Amino acid sequence: MSKMMMITRAGHNMAAACLLRPVCALGACFHHPVPVSRLVASPLLPWFGASFATGVRIAEVATRRGVAPARPLRVRIAKAVTTNEATTNSKQSEGVLRKGVLLEFSKESGKYVLGVIQKPEGKKNWIATDQFGNMHSVKPQQVTFIVPGVEDFKIADLSTFTNKVETLEDSSLLEFAWEELVEAKKDVNAVELAKMCYGDGPIEYYAAHRLLMSQQVYFRCKQKGFSAIYEPRPLSQVNDLKQKQSIEDAARQKLLGYINDIRSACDQPYESKPPPNHWQSCDYSSARTDSLRAYALEVTNTPQQKQLAEEVLEALKISKKPSVAVDLLIKMGVFPVHVNLDLLKSGVPTEFSCDFLEASQHVLTSPPLDTNLADRVDLTHLKVYTIDSEDADEIDDGLSAARLPDGRIKVWIHVADPTRWVPSMHILDKEAKRRSTSIYLPTGAIPMFPMELASTVMSLRQGYETCALTVSIIFHPTGSIAESQVMCSTIRPTYRLSYDNALELLQMNVEEEADLYLLDEVAQVRRQWRMGQGAIDATVPEASIRVPDPESPKPSIIMSVVDQAGRASQLVTEMMIACGEALAAFGDEKNISLPYRGQASQEIPEDDIKAIPEGPCRAIALRRYLGRADMSFMKPISHAALGIQGYVQFTSPIRRYSDLLAHYQVKAVLRGEPPPFSSAYVEAVMAVVNLQSRQARKLQTSSSRYWQIEYLRRQPRGTHYQALVLRFAKEGEPLVLLEKVCHDHLNFLS
Repeated sequence: MSKMMMITRAGHNMAAACLLRPVCALGACFHHPVPVSRLVASPLLPWFGASFATGVRIAEVATRRGVAPARPLRVRIAKAVTTNEATTNSKQSEGVLRKGVLLEFSKESGKYVLGVIQKPEGKKNWIATDQFGNMHSVKPQQVTFIVPGVEDFKIADLSTFTNKVETLEDSSLLEFAWEELVEAKKDVNAVELAKMCYGDGPIEYYAAHRLLMSQQVYFRCKQKGFSAIYEPRPLSQVNDLKQKQSIEDAARQKLLGYINDIRSACDQPYESKPPPNHWQSCDYSSARTDSLRAYALEVTNTPQQKQLAEEVLEALKISKKPSVAVDLLIKMGVFPVHVNLDLLKSGVPTEFSCDFLEASQHVLTSPPLDTNLADRVDLTHLKVYTIDSEDADEIDDGLSAARLPDGRIKVWIHVADPTRWVPSMHILDKEAKRRSTSIYLPTGAIPMFPMELASTVMSLRQGYETCALTVSIIFHPTGSIAESQVMCSTIRPTYRLSYDNALELLQMNVEEEADLYLLDEVAQVRRQWRMGQGAIDATVPEASIRVPDPESPKPSIIMSVVDQAGRASQLVTEMMIACGEALAAFGDEKNISLPYRGQASQEIPEDDIKAIPEGPCRAIALRRYLGRADMSFMKPISHAALGIQGYVQFTSPIRRYSDLLAHYQVKAVLRGEPPPFSSAYVEAVMAVVNLQSRQARKLQTSSSRYWQIEYLRRQPRGTHYQALVLRFAKEGEPLVLLEKVCHDHLNFLS
């Protein structure tokens, strides 16, 4: 025999080895070991020498020098395949495309598909069918490999063929083939690699092709085509790629751990899911969860966030869509089932940071000096009623009344004094300005001030001596304002009433509550006077929706009606409007820059309005004739809708920054100082406040509508509702008032 056998070490010292002779049948190799010691003078050696080109492949080593076998190693067989044989087989296999040819082609998605050609399509393309029976239109340039040695391949055999290929795939074989080929400085194609590693046959050829395609560390594609040629990379390049691959493998393992954690959470029932802070337990998990959150809300701030989010979605094999990310975060337990996406997307802070909470605590333990202490009037002798919704925690205003000797009624409107506790430009004042308003959602309030202050020292709490700003007004018998006065005061609220409580007292006519009846009396006269001045009444019943347990997968929905036309509601409304009118007059007299509000008058077609029945339908129709809202920062302007000559919002300083700003200005004047802010500053602040207030109203509307729909969704199918059509909106959609939705005869707009 002219050929020689050479056994070399594959990167390791070896003491003993076994030469394996593979017998390939149906793509599986069965190896029969022959000890190397017997090869030295064995009669098998001539057989080996004559047969290595067709029967001997890369063999396995059993042991290392001096130690027991630790892992399989390899022996390289020099020149295992002759160039002439490989070239001949390659040319034979590189046939033209025709029916029955087995080929691999690429898709636009980057995936590779193995299929059998069925028929031509047009002049150049072909129709191929994959193992699942799917048909594909294949262009010649999409073909990445034609499996040699296959004629009239059957589609039914594709699955078996693929399974056998997968059993042969072993990426470690590439390393030993590379060692041989880089030393010989020889290129290789799939057929040649198959002969070195496996044997001769279509299954082996395709397995070798997949190894070369999937593993880019050892070989570089030198010439693309149906039978691509690969060049072994130099050692330095392989080492660099191995290091890079090692880093990538570690990253994949980390990602796999995170993905498994997600899958585990998704499989848990809602009550057993990990809490949201579980996903912030380490930097790796936190970064990806935050990126998923930003991706879901479509507020990704950096390309890296988008990349991390899409990496997670791809690893989970789900669509890269924000809506899919939202569903995933719900299943993970990061978002509740009824997540308020509008609120999250708005960026409105729902909590206060530690800095603001610490500042609040400091205010409570070390209160600032009361800069208006010298001019604060003691009104603790007055009976004070605070009337607000039952669940209100920020009590902004209270009312007192008395009949004067001349028969006229004097009213004191007491307003909470948060600026007593938070000076201008204080850290809490700056945060209140940034928030601009408290936001009231069915699921809870997002306050402008931390509740540690807002519901305690700032509020007009029953039985507690409290600082306030009081506006006293004496009314003419007709309901107009005769005279008014603004003062800093100290009060002690007597009664904390809900609207329902106040209404009950008004209906009972209790002698001890004569002051409450005076307030009701002057409110009715005042309302008649305003209507005579052209005021527009556009109030309709509104739904109050409360969801006490929004984190639950099926939260409770408590609905009730707020009748703004009721006596108690009108009493409070009339006194607040009177206070705003008195403050506008005070600002005008003292030349104070305030956020004066107005509304232009509009001509209302009386005949058209009278043709509409009184009640909600007429109120809705009147809203269309409300003039454009306007603001002034130097002088009061007419407010046609309220029927008064000037108006300043002043009575909700705990929940509206525009009111708080007016307090800073007015209190400075009361202590004999110039107002701290110029008209330009007031205007600039109000531009931000108005923008934030509009956003808050949108959030309140969208959230209320969501829970209204959710409430109706839970009702039995086929339920009928009595409804009043108020008007037709865009594209003929009716705006209706639903009646008797629940046992409380709830009315609300939908």
